[in-house]
Amino acid sequence: MNKSIWFFEENLIFPLNASTNTEAIEELGSLLYKNGFVKESFVPAVVAREKEFATGLPASEIGVAIPHTDAHHIIKQAVAVGILPSPVTFCEMGDPEEKPVDVRLIFMLAVPDKNLVMTVLQQVIGIIQNKEFLQKLTSTSDRQQLVQILDTYLNAVQNQATSTSNVQELDQNVPEIKLIIRHKVGLHARPATIFVKLAKQFNSNITVFCENRKANAKSIINVLSLGADEGSEITIQADGEDSIEALIALQELVESNFGGVD
Repeated sequence: MNKSIWFFEENLIFPLNASTNTEAIEELGSLLYKNGFVKESFVPAVVAREKEFATGLPASEIGVAIPHTDAHHIIKQAVAVGILPSPVTFCEMGDPEEKPVDVRLIFMLAVPDKNLVMTVLQQVIGIIQNKEFLQKLTSTSDRQQLVQILDTYLNAVQNQATSTSNVQELDQNVPEIKLIIRHKVGLHARPATIFVKLAKQFNSNITVFCENRKANAKSIINVLSLGADEGSEITIQADGEDSIEALIALQELVESNFGGVD
């Protein structure tokens, strides 16, 4: 998130008491609206998007959700944070079976510049993979301490520690294809969700390479952490009994611009 300010104390709800993910989204979204960060259309847009493209992430031992929606619903940038004393159920992002995730932390993203969505999402993904950060948030009962922790992590230039791995060379003995990402937001949440759902339909081990990073194609956190934006070249390798079928299907998906999804 570079040097911009994204977290403001007035956008923290602690504790966030909700019995469903919709209630939690409405509480956080209404706060952003009240504080002048989003338009009235923001909350229903986030609720609708969550039903179509879930944002639950089983990060570490603590479930996290990152609900968000399109830039035209947003006035100015922010990350609203909700810390739940009792978890609510979200569906896992990118899982074709809509596996439930017990979420205790919600980071609601309000990104007014569609060109920044991938950057913000990638950095939030990096932050929530920090076990120490998550443990501090869920074990601290003092609001001012929480504000300080969130300010430190969300408003600083982040050196991301992601689940992607550095790679020196590809395995030349494994079938592969090279593709250019043409989607305007790259392998962002919706394209990435569709990509991961498709990869999970195959038994083969599927790996995606982008620049000097590699990721498990069946892990939404890994794929988002690649930072593959519009114009990026990716290499996909598949190793297993249905590797050729997997590569053909993924190639068709990418070349179809992910079916035209926004």
